[in-house]
Parts: sequence; C-alpha cells; structure tokens
Amino acid sequence: MRSQQKSDAELITIYGKMIALIILLFVLSYLGFHYFGSIKQVGQPSIRVEHTRLLNVLGVVRSQWLMRSKPETLVLDWYSDNPEHASSSGQVRMAVGGWPIPDETSVAGCRRLLTELLGLSYVQQIETQFNSDTGVCRYIGDSGESISYQTSSGRVIFLTEAR
Repeated sequence: MRSQQKSDAELITIYGKMIALIILLFVLSYLGFHYFGSIKQVGQPSIRVEHTRLLNVLGVVRSQWLMRSKPETLVLDWYSDNPEHASSSGQVRMAVGGWPIPDETSVAGCRRLLTELLGLSYVQQIETQFNSDTGVCRYIGDSGESISYQTSSGRVIFLTEAR
C-alpha cells in the first residue's frame, strides 16, 4: 500500500509541474504576441505621431497669427521672430477663424499646406487626397491610418486603419 501512495504522490507532483508549465507557456505566448505586435507598430513610420505634431504646429500657427494681428497670409517663423535668422520659414493662407488653409483647393494645395506645416521629409511618404465636396484634405500613411484636415473649420481628425 505504501508503494501505491508513493506512486500517487509522484503522479500528483508530475501533474502539478505539467499544469505549472502549461500556465507558464500561456503567459509567455501572450506576452510574446503582444511584444512582437508592438515591435511591428514601432517599426513602421506611424502617422499617429504626425497627428500629434500637426496639432501642436497648428497651435503655434494660431498663436503667431494672433500675435501678428490676424493677417490673411502668415509667414511662418519657426525659430525666430526675425525672418532673416529663421531656420525654416514659409507662408500659409489663414482663414478668418485662425487656421491655415491651402492656397488652392486641390491635392497639390493640400500637399503644399502639409509641407509648410510639417516639413518635406515626412510628406513624401504619405498619400494626399482632397474631397472638393466637403473641403477635406486627407493624408494617408503606409499603415492605412490617416489624418483628415477640414479646411472649412480647421478640425483635425485621426482615423485608424479599418480591419
């Protein structure tokens, strides 16, 4: 009888170790899938970062527009009030409400507007669309995410990829 109890105890110990190993494998696989999924997102240039950057730039543009007594065309001086010493300057048309608008209502106008606001390096990597019915410039990244900029209100909307 003792040998039967001893073998039962060994069997219960083995089952306990197997269950612990299975739980550990589940936890590691869960963490692994989430870890490698986030690496994929980090590796792709995300338009989400540019969305935040665009919102910050629009705030700065509006501040410059208010400081300069609400001109129709605003000279963007990113690092200095003196255009001679500015490291990057451009011009954008401004709406009466204080948001930048494209110089022409077309894809080219939307692309130039984004180039003036965010710079040329990132703009080359995205697709630009313009809806003439709604007056919306749409900037689409490689991952399918997009930024919509409403030229009639200055509203910026970030849209994730539909899956």
